[in-house]
Amino acid sequence: MSSSSLATDTFEPYVSSEVAAKYLGISRRELLAHTRSGRFVGHAVDPNARRKDWRFKISELDAAMSCPTPVTQNSYNATRQPGTRKAS
Repeated sequence: MSSSSLATDTFEPYVSSEVAAKYLGISRRELLAHTRSGRFVGHAVDPNARRKDWRFKISELDAAMSCPTPVTQNSYNATRQPGTRKAS
């Protein structure tokens, strides 16, 4: 087995939130809500951005669907600070 075929055997591409939601059969908004709550592992393209652009791995979504407890591997979800709101 050559090193180039080994790399392609283990590589899993990231998919957009639209593709991930379609794969799960839910809406994009529902997927993002589950991601923010820690149910699904999502990877923010720019973790410091105000609006996150998320990417997902299908294998991680499958693992979360078969896991009875929430997945907490996402470092963004673990360190997320509550948003500040303007006082009325």
